[in-house]
Amino acid sequence: MLPLKALLRLYRAHPWLLLMSLAGLTLGVTLVVAIELLNHSARTNFVAARSQLAGEANYRLAPQGGLDEQIYVRLARSQPDLNAMPELHAWLKDEQGRSFQLLGMDLFNPGPLRRLFGATADNGPDFSLTRADSVWLSAPEAKRLGWSPGQSRTFVLGDEAKRPLTLTLAGTFEPGAVPMERLLVTDIGLAQSLLGKAGRLDRIIFKASETQAQALQAALRTDFPDQPLWLEPISPALDASQLGDALALNLTALSLLAMAVGLFLVFNAQRFVQSVRRPLLAQLIILGMAPRRVLGWLMLELALLASIGTLLGLLLGSLLALALMGQLTQALADLYGPNPIDLLRLSPASLGKALVLGLAGTLAANLPGWWQLLRQSPLALREGNSRPPAHPWQRRGLAIAILLLCALCLWRPDTGLGGALFVAGGWLLAMALILPDALRSLLGRLRARGPLTARLGVAETLYHLDRTAIAVMALQLAIAAAIGIGVMVSSFRSSVEIWLGQRLAADLYVTAPKGVAGSRGALDEQTLTAILAAPDVSAASRRAVLPARWQGQPIEWAQMDFIPELKAAYPLLAGRWPAAPDEVLASEPLTVRLGVQVGQRLEVTSEGGPRAFTVTGVYQDYGSDKGQILHAFEGGAVQSLALFSPDPEGLGDRLRSQFGEQVNLLPAPAIHAAALRVFDQTFVVTELLKLLILGIAFVGIGSAFMVLGLARRGELLTLQSLGIGPRHCRRLLVWQGAGLGLLTALLALPVGYGLAWVLIEVVNPRAFGWRLAFEAAPLHAVTALLLAPVCGALASWYAARRVV
Repeated sequence: MLPLKALLRLYRAHPWLLLMSLAGLTLGVTLVVAIELLNHSARTNFVAARSQLAGEANYRLAPQGGLDEQIYVRLARSQPDLNAMPELHAWLKDEQGRSFQLLGMDLFNPGPLRRLFGATADNGPDFSLTRADSVWLSAPEAKRLGWSPGQSRTFVLGDEAKRPLTLTLAGTFEPGAVPMERLLVTDIGLAQSLLGKAGRLDRIIFKASETQAQALQAALRTDFPDQPLWLEPISPALDASQLGDALALNLTALSLLAMAVGLFLVFNAQRFVQSVRRPLLAQLIILGMAPRRVLGWLMLELALLASIGTLLGLLLGSLLALALMGQLTQALADLYGPNPIDLLRLSPASLGKALVLGLAGTLAANLPGWWQLLRQSPLALREGNSRPPAHPWQRRGLAIAILLLCALCLWRPDTGLGGALFVAGGWLLAMALILPDALRSLLGRLRARGPLTARLGVAETLYHLDRTAIAVMALQLAIAAAIGIGVMVSSFRSSVEIWLGQRLAADLYVTAPKGVAGSRGALDEQTLTAILAAPDVSAASRRAVLPARWQGQPIEWAQMDFIPELKAAYPLLAGRWPAAPDEVLASEPLTVRLGVQVGQRLEVTSEGGPRAFTVTGVYQDYGSDKGQILHAFEGGAVQSLALFSPDPEGLGDRLRSQFGEQVNLLPAPAIHAAALRVFDQTFVVTELLKLLILGIAFVGIGSAFMVLGLARRGELLTLQSLGIGPRHCRRLLVWQGAGLGLLTALLALPVGYGLAWVLIEVVNPRAFGWRLAFEAAPLHAVTALLLAPVCGALASWYAARRVV
């Protein structure tokens, strides 16, 4: 262990080297762990919430507006072997704002839900109906919530009325295959009374083979010819794959960027360690220790440092995820409605991924340099230059190779989203590798200009550029990423704002209150007739959006009246408007992501059965990343109305006084403001993490200046002996830090805008099918130009106080 103690003695003499090595790795791993846990928790909770309602069922009958309970009765009587379960479902909130699911079901015949209750075929859960407000909880959940049987609690029903609901815990049960978290179970008869849905069901779920499903579908057509009843497959995992894709992609990209910045800083610290350890390594080899054995001790040292930094990152990342979970929950709730996704779930796979990234990344970044150093003779090692090797041609060759691969991915669209992400990451990395050459050229031009002190500072910065290169590369990565992502989000917001201005062409929008399960409600026929007959309604368009599938992929089937007033709200990117009943428009995401083309024939399956449509045109849409077809309204349930009126305020007042809370009345400006508020909330977490990455980079540049100041202590003493006082030396270091930060920010501007172009023109179309209008958003660039020199000056000022 003596060699290891000799190696670690360096950190006792220079603690900033240890801090710099640990800080970069710890902060990088922290963001990786936090984002992995956030993504994992959101998706896992989403799937668990859906699985609680489905169990082993693989089909469901869930028409818009629910269905009559007699449909289930007739199916159960006509098919004795039917493995089915009728359900009522609602979202509730307790007094602390936590979301719960209320599930009404047949308690005495769980059917496809049997395994969720830890029940076998002959031994079901023990339920006894004693009160009209009885509910049951899983035993672990009741213990976690501190809710004992016999106690009552008040909830708020998650519909538009926000009706209070008092429920009494009648008992508990042992959960089975799925953790029954935030799930209140009651009998379906009690649920009908509690929710005010007498004689109604929200859905019926089935566990059936493909043959049984076909027979069941045939029975539905025969027994209920006048009702559009269609079985659809259940796939909670597929639903979760659509959960916040844009948000999850941004978060994952930010976490990998943070890890890259952290590894840059570790590499920078170890390069300086290499330069000051030369005499010690030479001494160990002269005393008889083989270079491979020295490398083994160095590997052990790196593994020790990486383990400490990674473990600290795992702890801090878990705490950061817990702190950010509320923001992510609110963002996803705005997008997808209420969900119990605020439970943070620790994932061994996520923690293991971060552990491997931290350990493997540290070793891979530093071992090649150590081995190249140890291949020298002891004399060359001891007498060699203490400055870290620059290897400019290797760096330039790697940058050129990365740019060529990026060009190949741009040229080949079939590389998909993976190729697009490689272009974004490769562009950042290649520009970071070119940065030292750009800085050297720029500093060379500035060297002969200005007063003596400025020329001296430029010359010193240029001389020590090899030592600060990695830190400024990390700073450029962070600044460019902040600019690129900021410009992309601003462009996205601007495009959505323009799109909303076009789409919200009507004066007033009327919707039905949402169902208790959070589903879209439908306007009843009497209300619809009265609104359309109003004398101050000059034009109106009915609208409904139905779930559908094309080639197994979930899409949306939107129907509306193609009135002239609304056609201007849907500017076509290609083709023409439909003229026949079997013609539709396709949204841009549908054409980009799934390859739908004008003139193509689509076989679409919905709750009404299979339909064949011909695509006649393409329209721009940011409302659904799944993709959407737009069809002329054919009849059926109307979910919303777009009304045109010469007096929209008067019309709204009259409808509000006539129908009260039976309908929701929303003027276009209110919808516009609400949509932008949801958009801004969605990217709050992204902005917070972007600031954390900038913080990592500035910690790195500060640590680099501290280490550089320690290395230049002799030079600073020489300057003081020539008559330059400590105050002027500190001022010189401060101006060097500010100048280097400003130059790095200036060179990061084109890199950041190049990244924004890649995100807008390559990543977004391949990931979501959205094409955005590029917006320069100069505020991000100005912020970087102001922040970088200030932070560089502060970092170098702190270092100067310690070394001068």
